[in-house]
Amino acid sequence: MTTTPNLTPGEVPDDEPRYLRLVPGGLTEPGTDVQPAEHGEPAVPDGDAETVVEGEVVDGVPVDAADVPITTTWQSLTTRPRVPIIPAWLRDQHEFRSRVRVARDLAGYTIGFYLTRSPKYAVKTLWYAPKGARRVVGTVIRWAAAEEGNFALRQHAANTNDAHTWQALDRTRAKSSKARWWLVIPATIALMVTVLGLHATGAVPAIGWWAALVGLLIGLARLGRPIDSPILDHVSNGPKFVKLTAEMVRSAFSNLGMSRMKDPASISFKHPGIHRDGPGWLARIDLPEGMEAVKVLEKRDALSSALRLPIDQVWPTAGPDHAGQVDLWVGYKPASKMGTPRWPLTDENARTSYFELTEFGYDQRLRPIKAQGFGMNYLIGGRPGSGKSFAGRSLVTTFLLDPTVELKIAEYKGTGDFLDMEPLCSTYVCGLSDEDMAAGLGMLNWGLAEAERRGKRIKEAYLRGEAPERKVTPELAAKPGSGLHPVVIVIDEAHELFGDSTVGKEAGLAAERLAKRGRALAITLIVITQIPDKDSLPTGITRNIGIRWCLAVPDQVANDMILGTGAYKRGITGTIYRPGIDAGWGVLTGLAEPTSVRNHFPAPKEAAALIARAGVLRHGRKVGAGIDAPAARDLLADLLEVAAANGQHWEKAAPALAERWPEAYPALTQDALSELARAQGVESVDVKVAGRNRKGYKTPVLRGLIAARDSATDPAAKPDGDANPDDETSTQS
Repeated sequence: MTTTPNLTPGEVPDDEPRYLRLVPGGLTEPGTDVQPAEHGEPAVPDGDAETVVEGEVVDGVPVDAADVPITTTWQSLTTRPRVPIIPAWLRDQHEFRSRVRVARDLAGYTIGFYLTRSPKYAVKTLWYAPKGARRVVGTVIRWAAAEEGNFALRQHAANTNDAHTWQALDRTRAKSSKARWWLVIPATIALMVTVLGLHATGAVPAIGWWAALVGLLIGLARLGRPIDSPILDHVSNGPKFVKLTAEMVRSAFSNLGMSRMKDPASISFKHPGIHRDGPGWLARIDLPEGMEAVKVLEKRDALSSALRLPIDQVWPTAGPDHAGQVDLWVGYKPASKMGTPRWPLTDENARTSYFELTEFGYDQRLRPIKAQGFGMNYLIGGRPGSGKSFAGRSLVTTFLLDPTVELKIAEYKGTGDFLDMEPLCSTYVCGLSDEDMAAGLGMLNWGLAEAERRGKRIKEAYLRGEAPERKVTPELAAKPGSGLHPVVIVIDEAHELFGDSTVGKEAGLAAERLAKRGRALAITLIVITQIPDKDSLPTGITRNIGIRWCLAVPDQVANDMILGTGAYKRGITGTIYRPGIDAGWGVLTGLAEPTSVRNHFPAPKEAAALIARAGVLRHGRKVGAGIDAPAARDLLADLLEVAAANGQHWEKAAPALAERWPEAYPALTQDALSELARAQGVESVDVKVAGRNRKGYKTPVLRGLIAARDSATDPAAKPDGDANPDDETSTQS
């Protein structure tokens, strides 16, 4: 128990923090009179840090913690966040290219605009230049004559018939004028002599005189034109949006009809305030305390009206720090007029990998949004007309260009949104009949059975040291005959399947189990739906899907069914998008941070070229459909084909096989090739090829293994004609 010195009533030490004192009947502050006499309690001196409660003395508790002085230490100087030396937009390749592209487009348009109107500007310049020359000469003469110096006083003297005053003022004017003429005349003569001298000596080339003449004419024309008649036309017809300012933002937010933001001063900005961000401006705003960002996000239309900008130029999103923060991004121009970035997958030689990040969309700032297949499941939801099927197609396309991916699609709209991909699918379902529903359930059950088989294979691979994390690796997936190639299962309009009275419940349970098990086994599930409720989209599915893409939805319930409970209150909402108008736009979670995303939408010709290229990469075969991978090859014979006279290094053989037979050896590494070869009896030894000694295999060993294998599999090759299968030393890969 601590003690404090006695104080007189009402005395509060200046160096002590203020306390609320607990007394019978409530709380009181120091300096407040306490009247305990009625109850017989002893009085408590005001300002004491201790309080007597029913005979017991207790320590007081400060209402506000005492200010702790902030001292600068070496550690604080070295650990505090620092502003990057090189701005982020210079370090980010996409951001830099975006800014260069904006500057290039603006410069090109401006130059073209003025060049096409240059004849008109030349005529106007020649018309106004003489008027400007007259104004210049008249101004010089008036100044030299000093007429304007005391003109008002001379005029007043003339009006009052004060001749003596007028003459005195005029003598003053004449005296000033004489001095000015001595300045003007010699200066004019000196200028003329200088010009003639430069011309006579040839010190200034002809182009210099022409440039000086043009500059003189332009200057004179500007002085001679009427003040309300500019020579140059405006580049834009409407009001030009120059810069987003704090005044604009505060005014817009205070006009949203919310009482807590009526005062513009209630809006504050986070560092670094309003700044350029891609092709637009970004303002990070803290709302008044206790106000949620979602209240502003829901008023995107009103915010657009308050800023006097098109709605697709105004993009409010939830801020990263707390639920009361808004990131307001305003583009230089509306998204509908910004164009779309080029999709790298449309390149003629583009290929993808199921295990690597691949671009499938872009955000409102035209930055690429990437995702991968391995370890991920996807949920896409939105009301009719929001662009769900095309969003799903953009994801599926990223997997089509990996020739090892097996694709299974069940489409329950019945209109064939994925029909052009059918030649690449091992299973394709399109319709709403009982048979189609049963086929969808069968596809999910197949996925569960495949996951069971793959689990055993991964266990065996782990024991061999090939799967250290007990997951499918790119090397295992690419190994011919491994049965671990990637599988992508798509359920479009999933509410039809999960809501079916016959197979719906069983299909929902199967999808939930597959979403849990398939991630580590290279099985990806993509679920697309337009009716997100507990019956058509079981909550067990949404809980186990990592990446969720919510397009336009009507209300908070549908939003949280897709994005998870509480997403709407955190400002992560798809209710701000409009069906049809904002088709393809949605908020996506599961990546680094929630963000607005629009899927790439290739033209029909480009989409057809993508699918045709995917068919070429697969050599016309459907991955799956009764086989695990493209037709297996004779690994020993292929190794012999790419070997030199005495052998080959693994580091040379792996890319040689992948280049010559990409359908059989995709993404093959030297380690994976070494493992495959050792499984067939090929030892990894030091081999000298082209003067370099590296790990590899020897050609004589290969020939011996091939001969032994052929003799073991051909009874006629044995002297006794007895074929014994146990004598096989290797099997075909």
